[in-house]
Parts: sequence; C-alpha cells; structure tokens
Amino acid sequence: MIGSGNMVHNLELISWQRINEQYGLDWALEANEKMKQLILNGDHLALVNYQKLGSAIKLAIPSPEHYLPLLYSLALKDENEKITLFNDKPLAGSITMTSMKIS
Repeated sequence: MIGSGNMVHNLELISWQRINEQYGLDWALEANEKMKQLILNGDHLALVNYQKLGSAIKLAIPSPEHYLPLLYSLALKDENEKITLFNDKPLAGSITMTSMKIS
C-alpha cells in the first residue's frame, strides 16, 4: 500500500519564487523530521494529537485536510508490516510531499 499526506502544507507561507526548488524553511524541515520519526517509531497517538507537538507542527499543519490521509493510511498498517518513506523533498519552503510505502 502507498499512502501520503502532506505533512507540511502551509500555502500561506509558500515561497512562490522558489516553487520548483527543493527548499524548506527551518520550521518545515523540523516538522517533517519530527513526523517521520513518529511514523517510523509507530507513535500513531502522537500523530493523531499533532496539535500538541509544538509550534513547527502547528505551522506545518494550519488545517488538517491535507494531513489526515496520512493517518488513514497508517491505520491500515498491520503490526508485522514495514514502512518505507519516499518522495521526501521539501518544496517552495513550506511544503513536503513525503509519502510512505507499507509492505
């Protein structure tokens, strides 16, 4: 299964001049790294309660509609399945399209 959710998706803070560049603002990179570690560690409860994860996460997820598909995908993972991350590149400062493969 392949799943995604825009873990960092703040269009208000996007750098339109750098839309085609692999570039991330400090808070966006911090939020992306924190969420990747939670995913790989299987800490789904923290991901569900993302609003409690600090200011970088709050900037990364100003509204949940692009983030929630990630949680739905994680809910389908069986205990013995492995997660591999891919497409892990920041774009335009405030977007990451990090996706995962569950196998």
